[in-house]
Amino acid sequence: MPSVGVVLGAGGIVGAAYHAGVLAALAEAGFDARDADLIVGTSAGAAVGATLRAGFPAADLAARNLGEPISDTAAAIIGITGDPPALDLRPRPFSRAPLPSSPKLLFRSARHPTKALIGLLPTGTITTDIIGERISLMYGNRTWPDLPLWVCAVDLEHGKRVVFGRDAPDPSIGLAVQASSSIPGFFRPVEHDHRRYVDGGAHSPTNADLVAEALFDVVVIVSPMSATRLAHRSLIPNARPMHARRLANEVNRIRRAGTHVLTFQPTPDVVLAMGRNSMDPSRRAATTTAALVSARKRLSDPRVAARLGLLREASKA
Repeated sequence: MPSVGVVLGAGGIVGAAYHAGVLAALAEAGFDARDADLIVGTSAGAAVGATLRAGFPAADLAARNLGEPISDTAAAIIGITGDPPALDLRPRPFSRAPLPSSPKLLFRSARHPTKALIGLLPTGTITTDIIGERISLMYGNRTWPDLPLWVCAVDLEHGKRVVFGRDAPDPSIGLAVQASSSIPGFFRPVEHDHRRYVDGGAHSPTNADLVAEALFDVVVIVSPMSATRLAHRSLIPNARPMHARRLANEVNRIRRAGTHVLTFQPTPDVVLAMGRNSMDPSRRAATTTAALVSARKRLSDPRVAARLGLLREASKA
C-alpha cells in the first residue's frame, strides 16, 4: 500500500477556501485526504487538517462553501460545531503605547528576515479563541486526533518552529490550531506551557520540508500563498513569487529523498478569485469554485497520472 503525506499551507480564510476546492477535486479523482498517513498543517491548513482528522469528508468542505448539499457525516459534525467562526477583525485599542512583541527575536533570527520583523511588530490584540473553541468541539473528550497530524507554530521568544503532534509538549488540538493561526502583529499570541506562539507561516507558508525524511511514496502539497509561474506574470508585486521559490526548495528536498510530489498552487484565475485580502470571507465561494476548476484540470493532465494512481491505491486500501 502506498504511503501518503499531505501538506496544507497557510492562507487565512481565503486559503482555507482554496484547500476546500483542491481537496474536493482530489476526492472526486479517488483520493480522500482523510486517508493520509500524515497531515502537516500550517495556519489555515492546520484548521483544515484538524477538520479532516475529525472525520469531515473532503468533498463536503467545498460543498459547504458553495451552499450545496452535504453528507450526513459532515452535517453531524456541523451540528456540534455550528457555522464557520466569524472572527471580529476590528483592531483593539492598545492599553499602552505598542512595543515590539519580542525584541530578542531580532537578534536570534538575524538570518531569517521574516522572523526578525515579527519580533519588531507590536503584539497583536485580536483574539483567536473562537478558532480553538470550534476545533475543540469537534473532538469532544479527545485532546488530539487519533491519526498523525502535525501542527506548525513559531515560538515567539526564540523564533524556532514548533511542531505540535510531533516533538513538542502538546496542548489540546484546539489550542494548537489556534496558535498556528495567530498572525503576528494582528492576532494575539497563544500561550501554552509558559511559552508564546504565533502563526507557523512565519517560518514557512507550507513547512513542507518536514516530510522530506519521512520517505513517503507520494506527498500532496496544497500551497494557497504561492502561485504558478504563469500567475506570476500577471501579479501586482506581492509575496507569492517569494513563497513559490521557498516551496520549490522544499519540494526539491522531498524529491531528493525519492518521494513523488504533487503540488497545487493558485493559477491566474484562482489568484483573481482570491483577491488581495486573505481574511475576506466574501471570497470563499469564488475561491472554492476557481480552485475546483483549476485542480480538476491539473488532475486530468497525463503527466500526473502515476502520482494520482498512487493516491487512489492508498485510498482503496
